[in-house]
Amino acid sequence: MKCQFGYCIYNKELKCRLSEISIDPLGMCNSCILISLDESFLESEKVRQLRNNRKHWMLQEN
Repeated sequence: MKCQFGYCIYNKELKCRLSEISIDPLGMCNSCILISLDESFLESEKVRQLRNNRKHWMLQEN
């Protein structure tokens, strides 16, 4: 089955690794388990992406 949620441990190359899943009434997978990221990595990645976004928008304005 296709899966668009990249932070689920069962997602590999946009496909669910599970052979059977159940979807709740809101369309969410009941089997989804989120990966956990190291706090220092998460914070450094936020800073990196904010910098990249600023650079992108600065280039768009020129």
